[in-house]
Amino acid sequence: MRSESRRLLLTCALLVCGAAGAEPLVGPSVGNADALVAEGTKLYNKRKYADASRVFLQATRANATLLPAYLGLGRARMGAKETAGACAAYRAWLKSAPDIQERPKAKGELDLCERQLKAARKKKKNQVPADLTARHVELKSDFFEALEAGTLLGAGSAGEKLRTLVTEGYLGTDLAEMGTRLSTASRAAAEDVHQRALKGEALETERLRAGRELLDLAKDTGEAAPQAPAQGLFLDGLAALRGNDSKGAEGLFAKAATAAPGVTEYRVWRAAALQRAGDLSGALSVMEAELPEDPRTDLLRAAVAQRTSKEDGARELERLLFQRYAAPPSR
Repeated sequence: MRSESRRLLLTCALLVCGAAGAEPLVGPSVGNADALVAEGTKLYNKRKYADASRVFLQATRANATLLPAYLGLGRARMGAKETAGACAAYRAWLKSAPDIQERPKAKGELDLCERQLKAARKKKKNQVPADLTARHVELKSDFFEALEAGTLLGAGSAGEKLRTLVTEGYLGTDLAEMGTRLSTASRAAAEDVHQRALKGEALETERLRAGRELLDLAKDTGEAAPQAPAQGLFLDGLAALRGNDSKGAEGLFAKAATAAPGVTEYRVWRAAALQRAGDLSGALSVMEAELPEDPRTDLLRAAVAQRTSKEDGARELERLLFQRYAAPPSR
């Protein structure tokens, strides 16, 4: 049972470290489930059971409803003598699999697995992983409660509960629904932060960083929004700007504008970062090149002229007032 003990120690280490080295939890970001099942099958046929087990487990995360991944995982774990994990995989398959020809054989394999597990627990009580079924039921309940409350990040959040389930090795097709719902909620919450920031609301750095974390969580639990990369760069830029890193912010805004050329405000914020750094001429160059017809370009041009000399400033203001815009209709 050494392999099971090592796996339990690894699980504990991951839980202690938390999400610092966070990887995708469930969904497409994990990988291509069908390709992973094919790879796992090849490894199993070569009797590389530990490697096959790792790949089949990844397949259950990439698509939690892909039933062949669970049966392959159970058999690979049996071959690798990971008895407790094998039983969990067989149970997950039997719970969701239809009444097909493979079912009696899989049921027999589970019965054998459970007999071996029972014997192992009698022989080496402290070296066999504990049954986490009751704990996982509680974690799932906590997940949905947190999701309903809109608590997506941090201690006690839906994100934390789902990560704990995955880290502790929970297996079940319901992970697909959990991931989808959390991803959808995270995308919506991130979009709210993004829109508020885009409109110029002065959000605290913590809120901006939370918006970025929500974008990452959405990707790690389901389908990432197409605009997520640009939105993340924009929020990172705002956080840098609030931290007085104008140069870093300008670079991030430039990348956001490249990733989403249709979002005008990213270019305006790039100019704002240059202006914040004291480079008014650079800010004007960006606006004139990117947004020549934007009224804010005229205002910035007037500010640059005013800095050059009072006469230049007055002349630019006169141009704005009397040449650029039509007079209001007479009453």
